[in-house]
Amino acid sequence: MRIRKIIILITGIFFSANAGIEQTKHNLSVTGPGSIKATTETEICVFCHIPHHEREGTPLWNRKMPTTVYNLYDSEFIGRINYPTPMQLSEVEGQPGIVSRQCLSCHDGTVAIGAVYIVRGTELGNSVIQMQNVNPDGTLPSNLRTFIGSDLSIHHPVAIEYNPNIQKTFGDGTVKTVELRNPHPLPPIKLYNYGGKSYVECTSCHDPHKQNKQFLRVDVGNLAQDFKQTCISCHDKPGWDTSAHNTQTLTYTDSGVNAHYGEGTPVSVADLGCGNCHKPHNTPPYPPSGKPLLRKPEEQTCFKGAASQSNLAPCHGNGGAKDIETLLPPDRPFGHPVKTISGIHTILDVLYGYTSTEVDPASSFSIKFSDSKHAECMDCHNPHKASPGNHATPSDPSGWYPQTPSNLVSNVLQGVYGVEPVWPQRWTQPTSFNTTAEAQKEYQICMKCHSRWGLGDSPNGDCTTQFISDQSNIVLTDQSCEFNPYNRSAHPVVMTTNEMLNLGGRYAAPLTASQLLPPWNTNVGNQTMYCTDCHGADAEDGVDPRGPHGSTHKFMLKGPNTNWPTKPDGTLYTTGDVKDNTTDGLFCTNCHDLTQADVHMLTRPGPMYSIECVKCHVAVPHGSPISRLIGYETMPEPYNYNYNGNLQLRMRGFKWNTTMSNRDVYAPSCGGGGMCHNTDAGGYDTYP
Repeated sequence: MRIRKIIILITGIFFSANAGIEQTKHNLSVTGPGSIKATTETEICVFCHIPHHEREGTPLWNRKMPTTVYNLYDSEFIGRINYPTPMQLSEVEGQPGIVSRQCLSCHDGTVAIGAVYIVRGTELGNSVIQMQNVNPDGTLPSNLRTFIGSDLSIHHPVAIEYNPNIQKTFGDGTVKTVELRNPHPLPPIKLYNYGGKSYVECTSCHDPHKQNKQFLRVDVGNLAQDFKQTCISCHDKPGWDTSAHNTQTLTYTDSGVNAHYGEGTPVSVADLGCGNCHKPHNTPPYPPSGKPLLRKPEEQTCFKGAASQSNLAPCHGNGGAKDIETLLPPDRPFGHPVKTISGIHTILDVLYGYTSTEVDPASSFSIKFSDSKHAECMDCHNPHKASPGNHATPSDPSGWYPQTPSNLVSNVLQGVYGVEPVWPQRWTQPTSFNTTAEAQKEYQICMKCHSRWGLGDSPNGDCTTQFISDQSNIVLTDQSCEFNPYNRSAHPVVMTTNEMLNLGGRYAAPLTASQLLPPWNTNVGNQTMYCTDCHGADAEDGVDPRGPHGSTHKFMLKGPNTNWPTKPDGTLYTTGDVKDNTTDGLFCTNCHDLTQADVHMLTRPGPMYSIECVKCHVAVPHGSPISRLIGYETMPEPYNYNYNGNLQLRMRGFKWNTTMSNRDVYAPSCGGGGMCHNTDAGGYDTYP
């Protein structure tokens, strides 16, 4: 009776499998629906299983196993976060990989499809079941979508441990986890236990017997929806539920995408989800090998998604829903070099800056300009968490600026790595930074690159760096040095001007409300601002997507006025232009009412009537060791503006007072016959 029950059980197993598989391409018998099938063999299960005398592999395995040595998946993210790497696929039952090797016995192209051990009690030996549409040696043709090959580095990892407890602690104490569902994936995803550890195999996601698209275990809708749900059954990305890539209903017009993933109906961004950017199999071998399983090189993935052309995708390419591609260099002369530098981005580059205590892993990349200069979409955006809305939504009536200024990250910048400088004494490069898993303020994202962390030590011991911009041909400067809240003056990017006053580095009072234009003339002294309130696209007031992607204006200056420090005719802006109301185009007038600053409006005869702005102010107006963004003639370029070969700054001393006096300025090179600023009264702001 017991033997009879066992036979009935085994028969039931094979009958059940047969019932589910016969209409799938895994029916390799002569009755199969696929192009690859037997010429005469009628049995279905025999290609994989045998009820008796099975060989290596379970359950009741009948196929000859490959002896291939595979190139396994690896990535710098896995190495940098100390995640266990995949193990070489085993032929030994109970060791990681045997289940995947069973699948690969067809799909790696090294074993004939008809290479089984036994057919109806007869051992085939060196003979094979004859198949149609295979290679002459009976193996799977490499031009088929189902061909995997021996290079598993371009496929989702198998024989890899599922360990959701791995994490990386950043310098500020924040934590980056591996973002896997804890403690296990959502059903019906399946893990395999070897030696007390859980592993991912091919059949974690695929059920080879299931009459379903791509044999996926998940079956919730069309292939696009099954694809996404399969991914998020394991991968638990913070913020994903409300992210744009999970909620956007715009659809593809690419017929291939809609036919394959939508089964003939339009596929939306939300439908495809993870599949907009990632492929689990056969990712193209772009450097670095298509990781993390990206469909295309980094920026092209953002431009085209799953489509063959950007204008057929509801993405960020030319003709897409939100065109970023045509804003970037070289299409526009000034901007982040996303399209001109490619293939060297890795997701944890931020950990390895010039002042990092960690050592770059061998053959890997960092944030350093010297060996890894790059800019990728993911440096500023987290595609798993970014959601619609920026800090200027809704904007003030001009369309350019936020109604309520802030420096806090907006929806599109959520979940991005950043760095926070440990602020030193004024006008000094920081010697250390704290990395953070999620930047809370926009400048923390910008300073990954635009500070000593990415640019290295100043060769002159000041805020200048060793690098020259290949767009403006001007020396790049360290913005962590310039926006240091201990400086005598700085735009309120890091903290408010009142907070800077309380630190003691700054002593000049905030500007008055009358000296500022909307929206900056409310709550003066208690506002912060974005770097991108000054730097952005040409037409952020209604045409171009917001952000510092690219511009036709030098330094990506944005707003109604975009010239600094020269006019369109090449001459310098002056106080005379302020008095004569001829400042059209002057960048500063986007936010500042210069007519309300007495020093700009003083009437003097002759040459004193009109003083060039950069005779007194630094030409890089982020910050200064001197009050009111004043610069001294001993300052180097680019703070000291070089106009036709002549450095412009004239002051040697300046101190801020509530009431002006000639002796608050020491500038003997200005002339004036001893009547103006020729006396060194002392007590001036010091530099260096």
